[in-house]
Amino acid sequence: MKNFNIFIWSSDFEEFTGEGLLARSFVENLFNNKSKIKIVSNNSVFFYKKKILIEKKKKYKNNFINKYLFPYYGILLIWYYYLKNKKTVYINYLPLWNFVIFLLLPKDTLLGPITGNLYKAKVNSFNSFIRKIIFPLFYFISIKIIFKKYKNVLFSTDNLKELVSNKLKKFCLFNICLLFYKKRKIVKKNIDFLFYFRRHVSKNNQFLEFIIKQLADRGFKIVVVGDKFNYKKIKNYINIPRVKLLPLLDQTRYSVSAGDNLYSLFFLDCLSCNVTLFYNKCLKLKNVFFLDFPLIPLNFNDFEISLKIILLKCKNLFFDKVNEISLKNIYSFQNKIKLTIGKFHY
Repeated sequence: MKNFNIFIWSSDFEEFTGEGLLARSFVENLFNNKSKIKIVSNNSVFFYKKKILIEKKKKYKNNFINKYLFPYYGILLIWYYYLKNKKTVYINYLPLWNFVIFLLLPKDTLLGPITGNLYKAKVNSFNSFIRKIIFPLFYFISIKIIFKKYKNVLFSTDNLKELVSNKLKKFCLFNICLLFYKKRKIVKKNIDFLFYFRRHVSKNNQFLEFIIKQLADRGFKIVVVGDKFNYKKIKNYINIPRVKLLPLLDQTRYSVSAGDNLYSLFFLDCLSCNVTLFYNKCLKLKNVFFLDFPLIPLNFNDFEISLKIILLKCKNLFFDKVNEISLKNIYSFQNKIKLTIGKFHY
């Protein structure tokens, strides 16, 4: 499709990553069937009109160059098509700390969902120092730039809501990620635990590795998706597409929501598939939509106590059904998101 009226840069547009899935949902919910769109990512070129078509495909690479340098190539492409009078959109990688991206993009570019969170744990490494001390300064700069340049601002979650003044909140739409929640039928459960494992500094890898190995050694049926994970008696699916992940989650009893973002897409998919979730209690459960879901807090800093809690709860707890009022509230909010987005789509 050579003729298109909208150009999109999306660093990640894959079917098996959180960023990619959020980008796809954003495109499908924002644009109408008349839109002719070209989408360029780090790995592929796509076209969209009613459905997503792949034009060119490269091997997926999640490395430093793709995550931190290629976005600036995307900005150059956006300027090229912007000067050719195309509508332009920058979807991701779009963390609030990266104020340089917001500064360099053309003013009329539509921004995809902004991501990020407030780091509230102790400083115990250089990475945690950056996240707790340096990032808040970058957040402040980004917010100043964003609300000077853009009319409507979308956030993937409400993790950063407290950084936005009440005066500016009316220009924001939070929790775009909730579009992913969709209640699925309860089926027979034959997988004890399914873990989403990524080798990333924010994913609590040491805790997850400990829990996975301990449960496997005790005879639990374990599935690990995401990156490669070699251990005895574990089934590992590397970069599995979401369409194949959901049936596995349907069969799963329990999981652990790790990382620095409680309301991740994996978290939402687990709840959609009736999976009981353990989560890091330092991540505050503040979203009222999920208060009556079976969510069990753990102290990720205490491996042994967390393991004991998991083993104890597995004997006495099983996710059966969700309060219908909660489901009604979630679906009502999803409709609100779609209606709000619809007011400023291209």
